[in-house]
This record gives sequence, C-alpha cells and structure tokens, in this order.
Amino acid sequence: MRLKTLLLGGGLLFSSFAWAQNGSNGKVLKGKIDMKTLMNDSNTTWFYKGVNNYQPNDNMLNYIKANRSGFNLVAVMGTWDETSQQVIPQLYKVMITAGSPEEQVILFGADQRLQTEAPTDYKIKKVPTIIVFKEGKEEGRIVGAPKESIEADLSRILLNSSKKEQEKH
Repeated sequence: MRLKTLLLGGGLLFSSFAWAQNGSNGKVLKGKIDMKTLMNDSNTTWFYKGVNNYQPNDNMLNYIKANRSGFNLVAVMGTWDETSQQVIPQLYKVMITAGSPEEQVILFGADQRLQTEAPTDYKIKKVPTIIVFKEGKEEGRIVGAPKESIEADLSRILLNSSKKEQEKH
C-alpha cells in the first residue's frame, strides 16, 4: 500500500512539474517555424493577439522601412517562454508594417534547453534572441526583452551598421 501511495504521489509531482515547464499551452515548437503556423495554431493564440495589439513607434518604423534592404533577421524563441510570446509578435508587427517580405525573418523555436535544430549554431544563451545580419555578417542582436522597444533596438543596430559602413569609405 505504501509503495502505491509513493508511486502515485511521485507521479503526480512529476506530471505537475512537467506541466509547469511547458507552460499553459503545453506545446513546444522546435526547429524552423513559419509565421502561418503561429497565426493558425490554437496553441499560439498569443501570437495573433500580440501582432494585432502592438503599436510600433512611427519614426522608428520609418527608419527601418527606409533601411530594411540588405539585412536579414534570425530570431530564436521559446513558444513556452513568456518574453518570447511578447517580443516575437512585436517583431513581426514591425517587419510587416515596414513592408519587409516574410523571408526577411527566419524564426526558430527552441526547447527549454535552448536546442533549436537550426542548421547553424547561433550561440543562444537566452530566448528570445533576434540576430541582425547584413550580407551574411552579424551586425547585432537583441537578447531577451528589448532595452527600449523592438523597433528602437532594431533601428539602433541598423544605424550602427550604416555608421561602420560609412567609416570604411
């Protein structure tokens, strides 16, 4: 009898721990994720709501729009992570509003051990991480929550990149 009680208690403890790790949606997306998947999956309603509710700063948005060519983004998120659930929809809202093609952002999902199944090791230490590339070279990254806002932090990276470019000439 005591063994059954111990096994039952241990099982309940383990299952509640596993549930807490996965968060309330219980689904961890790993590997490359398409925006359509996030828009249409019933486990990721936070994405659709986040995109619709976010209002980016127009000045920063205009700067990104004017300077968007020549750079690409790789974003790594945890569908289980609260900060990712806030930041990634904001990123997509900024990029869509700036008129960027969907291919300009490559999104990877990571599990709780930050394993992504991405073809490249992006040296992710925290989710979300947004890496800005220009001509294949990393120009900067936003790790975790943005310092100011997604559009302000992206604009700062793009501005620093163009300053470096001008200094070369």
